[in-house]
Amino acid sequence: MYRYETHCHTKYTSACSQLDAETLVSLYLKNGYDGIIVTDHFLNGNTTVDLSKSWEAQIDEFFIGYERVRQEGEKRGLKVFFGFEYSYLGTDFLVYGLDREFLYAHPGLLEPGVRAFLSLAREKGALCVQAHPYREADYIDHIRLYPSDVDGVETINAGRNERCNRLADILADEYSLAKTGGSDLHVSRQKMLAGIETEFPLACIADFIAAVKKGEAKPFAVQNIF
Repeated sequence: MYRYETHCHTKYTSACSQLDAETLVSLYLKNGYDGIIVTDHFLNGNTTVDLSKSWEAQIDEFFIGYERVRQEGEKRGLKVFFGFEYSYLGTDFLVYGLDREFLYAHPGLLEPGVRAFLSLAREKGALCVQAHPYREADYIDHIRLYPSDVDGVETINAGRNERCNRLADILADEYSLAKTGGSDLHVSRQKMLAGIETEFPLACIADFIAAVKKGEAKPFAVQNIF
């Protein structure tokens, strides 16, 4: 089986992460992963990006984390793909399959609202997954669910408790949504890791999207080897 991380953050682009490129790549290689998808917080999330810059400059700055991890992964034999985490009032969505050119071309991307964004992203071929849908925190005034606006649900999040993941699994079953797993990694010494397993290697983000949509990617969790 081939293992892939679907949800992790870098310190270069996510203000809440402590992870540099060398640490990320070393940790996932040590834990037997074949690849990772860097999903830093987008411009409407906990980002380090200077939002006073032009839209194109913001996008370039946003890609710094992914690019540094990709370069490190190329040197050391770890596949690194691009995604991002789109946020709305503490409700988060993992978005896979949109590239730099798409983001350049949509300077009003944050304005239409979450449902309009998800609709546009999926129309353009992106895979949209609601992350940790039953997460509770003091900055989240209530749980929001969007099962009719996404392709899948993160049913295993290594940073959440068993109830949160169990409810997410029920939600996916009830709405016939794809299931994914992810570590939601911000620090190297997190107790558990997660991701998806496939019976074949993934060469690009399109392979990941196809595997999830076809039910060929299975979520898993494993204890982290520091």
